[in-house]
Amino acid sequence: MVWSSVFTNPISSLTFSVSTEELRAHPFTDVTLSCHFSFVEGTENLEFSWEREDITEEYEVETDEEYYRFFRYYDFFGIYSKLVYQFHNNREQLEEQNSLYEGRVSVDWAEISEGSLSLLLRNVDFMDEAIYKCSAITPDGRGESTIKLIVEDSEMPQVQFDKIDDEDVVTCVSKGWYLTPNVTWLDRAERDLSNHSTVEVLEEQMNGFHRVFSVLRYPVKLNEKYVCQITETDVNNQPFRVIHKYPSKCKFKKSESWVHFTIKKS
Repeated sequence: MVWSSVFTNPISSLTFSVSTEELRAHPFTDVTLSCHFSFVEGTENLEFSWEREDITEEYEVETDEEYYRFFRYYDFFGIYSKLVYQFHNNREQLEEQNSLYEGRVSVDWAEISEGSLSLLLRNVDFMDEAIYKCSAITPDGRGESTIKLIVEDSEMPQVQFDKIDDEDVVTCVSKGWYLTPNVTWLDRAERDLSNHSTVEVLEEQMNGFHRVFSVLRYPVKLNEKYVCQITETDVNNQPFRVIHKYPSKCKFKKSESWVHFTIKKS
């Protein structure tokens, strides 16, 4: 969804434009935050910046002692700066850049002459979810463009009792994982039943994410409680996100309908 407005002053021919849009992304991917102004035709006399709207650079102190203590122990601009990217005097100005974006953002200078000030943000994480403002000013106009970046999580596992070849089982299906996930099955006493399960992970061809399909055969007791736990690890093999789900009560499906949910490797 996009909102935009353009105002033109007929006397000075100064253009002021405002627009807002929404962008969805997955973790560990690179995204482009779009920003385009018709009055931008090159880098000469151009000033523009990208900022996070959810950060307020304010800190109140009552005494000089508190003031000096704050600036002695806190890297104010490194932690609290709104600045993501800044350009003026024909070069990047990143001295006050928020340390969260150091080495992760860039603007294609070749596209500036076409009015594009879009920002490339690499390796998106959940901490990057925010509203970003692109501001630009030239002798011919000024404008602001805000974009809301939403970092989407993976799908909550779909867990239920079912039957395969007349055998009671519990199934767990989830998609939208970005790194290869691990599946763990637990019972009411939190005993690990994973050795009695099968797991199939399919890489989605369209976006490179993963879909998980797991079947627990213990044998399964319908009055027992089972937990499907999916863990995703980072490059250092450290878990950073865990989702677990209990099976929902539902009627058994016929074995013929089971084929519809089976994931086959291409």
